[in-house]
Amino acid sequence: MVVYGIYVKDHTGKTLFSKNFSNPSVPSSAFPSLLNAALSIFSKNEEKSFQIVLSDIKFTVEEIRRILFVATTDAKTEFRNELLNIGALFIKIFEGKFFLLGDLLDGIFIPELEQFESLVIEEIGKSEREESLKKKPKRILEISRFLAPRAFERKEIIKRFGDKGVDVVLVADGKHRIKQIAKILELDQSLVENVINFAAFQNWITFVSD
Repeated sequence: MVVYGIYVKDHTGKTLFSKNFSNPSVPSSAFPSLLNAALSIFSKNEEKSFQIVLSDIKFTVEEIRRILFVATTDAKTEFRNELLNIGALFIKIFEGKFFLLGDLLDGIFIPELEQFESLVIEEIGKSEREESLKKKPKRILEISRFLAPRAFERKEIIKRFGDKGVDVVLVADGKHRIKQIAKILELDQSLVENVINFAAFQNWITFVSD
């Protein structure tokens, strides 16, 4: 997964926020033209949700309350859900404070902008960690703390996945792969993967290479 940048623009196309993470494989002088072209095609389609690949750069655009949220990534990266989350965070932070958007256009620093930027970085980091987990071996080495006399982990699993989530982690004892756990419990494999990845992200379980 490669994210080049995140941009927030008002309905006229003026930039409210921008954050670059890495440089795309095109000349820096050509990138603004590609971005403008993507936004032009988006506006002509009159869609609220849009994706297009130009010169191996994927432009994902989501419109929320006449505000445009744009993610630029490599062509293989799927970033629509993350961009929707970023848009929702922006709306939440500036809810009732949209008068501050004029300050953003004037380049005036406000604390809300720093808060939003940190959440954008956190959202991208979370996505990168989840992507990394998907590439890990599917055999589980051990369960850390989950079987200890504590209720916190169980409560968190149940809150997100129900009692079946606890069943998944209890069966994940290092002897079975994801597919086998799904078969044993007669559950959808995607649910098992989501439970395991969540528990691994929390450092409640670890993986071992074959």
